[in-house]
Amino acid sequence: GDATDVESLLPAAHAVPGPVYARVLRGAVPRLFSADQPLEVGQPRELLGGDEVLVLSSGVCTEQAMRATPALRARGIGVGHLHISTIKPLGGEVLCQALARARRGVVVVENHGVVGGLGVPLVRLGLQDTYAHGASKAYLMREYGLDALAVARAVQTLCGDEPPLAEGDLTSARSAPDDAHRHQAEDL
Repeated sequence: GDATDVESLLPAAHAVPGPVYARVLRGAVPRLFSADQPLEVGQPRELLGGDEVLVLSSGVCTEQAMRATPALRARGIGVGHLHISTIKPLGGEVLCQALARARRGVVVVENHGVVGGLGVPLVRLGLQDTYAHGASKAYLMREYGLDALAVARAVQTLCGDEPPLAEGDLTSARSAPDDAHRHQAEDL
C-alpha cells in the first residue's frame, strides 16, 4: 500500500509460520501511513469510519481511494475506508464490524484480477480477467477503472448519488508525516 507497508513487510512476514507471498510495487512509493504504524498481518487499517458504503482497498489502489473519499463525504455520503494489507488472513473483527455498518454496500478496489484477490462479491473494481499491458501507473489506473474517479463513481452508484463526480472534485494524494526517509509519489 505504501512505504510504511514495504518497510515493515519483512518483519511481518518473518513472524508468519510457513510460506508468505508478497506483491510489492517497483520504484518509489508514497508514504500514506505514519512510519510508527507498521503493517500487521491480518489487521486492516481503518482509514475512515462510515455507515453507508465501505471501500476496501489494497496495494496502490489505497492511494486512489484516499483521493476519492473526501469528495464523497463532502456530498454527505457516509463512506468508510479500510486498507487491506494482507489477504490471508483477511481482517477478522475489524473487517466484520465495518461490513456490518455498510448499509448500502461495499466497493472493493485492488490492482489485481477480480477472480481471487479480496474477493468480496459486491462492487468490485479490478482487472476483468485480463492482463494489463505495460504503460505508466497513472494510465493503467485510469484504463482499468482503478483510479480515484472510478472509486468515487462506484460509491455513488451504490448510493444513487447524482450527478457523477468529476476529476476536479477529487483531492490530491495525501501523505502521512514522514520520518528521515523521503519517498516521492509518482505523478498522478
